[in-house]
Amino acid sequence: MSISHQIEAVYQRALRLREQATTNPIDPALLELALKDLYLVLEELQAVDAELHEQNQILNNTRYQADLERQRYRTLFELAPDGYLVTDARGKIYHANRAAEALFALPQAGLVGKPLVVLIDQGDWSDFQQRLAQPTEPWEATLKSRQGDPVRVAIATNFLKDSRLGGTTILWSLRDISQQRRVEQQLQAAHADLEDLVAARTAELTQANAQLRQDLNDCRRGGPQ
Repeated sequence: MSISHQIEAVYQRALRLREQATTNPIDPALLELALKDLYLVLEELQAVDAELHEQNQILNNTRYQADLERQRYRTLFELAPDGYLVTDARGKIYHANRAAEALFALPQAGLVGKPLVVLIDQGDWSDFQQRLAQPTEPWEATLKSRQGDPVRVAIATNFLKDSRLGGTTILWSLRDISQQRRVEQQLQAAHADLEDLVAARTAELTQANAQLRQDLNDCRRGGPQ
């Protein structure tokens, strides 16, 4: 018999005792039985109360640890050096960290609710849509210029499927590689200039060497004819 049924049985006995008390003397056996049942129910209630208290303490500790872990990840999310975004399957922004604010030159309130595609250079729209449909390896895109030069970013995504609700959440990492690309372009330009310089110098040396040989041949023949 469950504790609730036992409580109900004791309650019914108490009602009968009350009815008898108003008409006839209380049967000592019935009174003893009711008191015994009440004592057993009280013991079980105390045990249940202790168990509930313990479970509540465990639940509170678990909740505290979960809140602490959530706060820790929130801090890591906000202070990460790369731009982090959380979007739905269509690329609508739900969360953005501080680095993302700097990349887009927009406050978090201005990013939340926007489709990410409108913040990307139009030349990368087709690639963006394809990668939403078919997640692949990290890729690159250019963010629309709002302050100064366009920002080139390396993008990595992680797709999280919710099997219970059937939805998809996308985690975005955007690393500013504009400076890296500028340095690479400068190195390529310097390399090309160096190759041109080497080619020109080689041509000069070749011409000078040819002229020297001609002069030597002329000397051997006794001078110019």
